[in-house]
Amino acid sequence: MSIRNLLIEFFEGRIKLWKSYWLVGELLNGVVLLIIFNLEIYFFNNNSSVSQIPFLDFSNFTLLSKIIIFVWTIFISIGIWRAAENYKGNIFWIILTFIIVAYRCFSLRLIFFI
Repeated sequence: MSIRNLLIEFFEGRIKLWKSYWLVGELLNGVVLLIIFNLEIYFFNNNSSVSQIPFLDFSNFTLLSKIIIFVWTIFISIGIWRAAENYKGNIFWIILTFIIVAYRCFSLRLIFFI
């Protein structure tokens, strides 16, 4: 299976909920954010937030990095949301996933308006 097919499967919610949330939503999302953070420091010499690494201050990022983070977050949120809609298990996990994904999308406003 190619990466393109995996991305389509994820976006359409055909990947299991635990894989969508934990592997893509948390693990891969953390890796992508750290890569963007390091590229921001390397290419734009934006190291003013290095002292705050535990909290990753995104407010000093360039507009390009903010747009990439915005698009990436919307992409993974849609994939996780659809996986939760297709989940056949306990409703508790579905509701919890909806709350977490909604909070993630709601918190996107902080990268543009702080």
